[in-house]
Amino acid sequence: MGQFIEDQIGMISGAIGPVVFVKGNDGKGIVRSKPTPSKAPASPKQQQTRNKFALMKHVTGLFYPIFKECYTDFLGKDNARDAVRSYYMAQVIQKEQDAWRIAYEKVLISTGRVRAYVPVSQSRDAQQVVLHWQETTQQPFAEASDLLSVLLYAPDTEYFVFYKACTTRAAATHTLELPEALSAQPLEVYTTFSTATETEYAFSTYLGRMI
Repeated sequence: MGQFIEDQIGMISGAIGPVVFVKGNDGKGIVRSKPTPSKAPASPKQQQTRNKFALMKHVTGLFYPIFKECYTDFLGKDNARDAVRSYYMAQVIQKEQDAWRIAYEKVLISTGRVRAYVPVSQSRDAQQVVLHWQETTQQPFAEASDLLSVLLYAPDTEYFVFYKACTTRAAATHTLELPEALSAQPLEVYTTFSTATETEYAFSTYLGRMI
């Protein structure tokens, strides 16, 4: 069963059975066989690539609402989505023995020209996370009014909280109240600064795992 359509200039397009009518680059009609998906099993190398891509899609899908706003340097790509996928495939999804894993120390939640977060100390208990950082307001691309954002992520449950624009660079310290879902979980912690208008971000800083 199939159909084809003839447009106003007599060009046929569509498919009938295994035959497809298409328009070539020169504007002329072309008849060719309908492509059929390969039923051959994936080679070990192909399956490894598929597994890597699947893990990349999963982890970037979790955080994409953050990435879409906070990737303000596209890393040579056309948009945030392409920048995220390219970077995570190249740097974040790494092979360990025969399995792919997330290299949490390589994760970037933001990119851009704002001066990055420089940690002094951080601590946590079941109720809160306390952060201290260098103000660096005398350095290039740093303003007292820059806004701090923090991502807390629990890999064991994939639960996360993004504290967006929670204080200014000049504050030099901030306490984050933990939701119950994170109170007993090991946390991967990422910080970043943005301009006061939130139109430009820094390359994020990984503060390590807090247990």
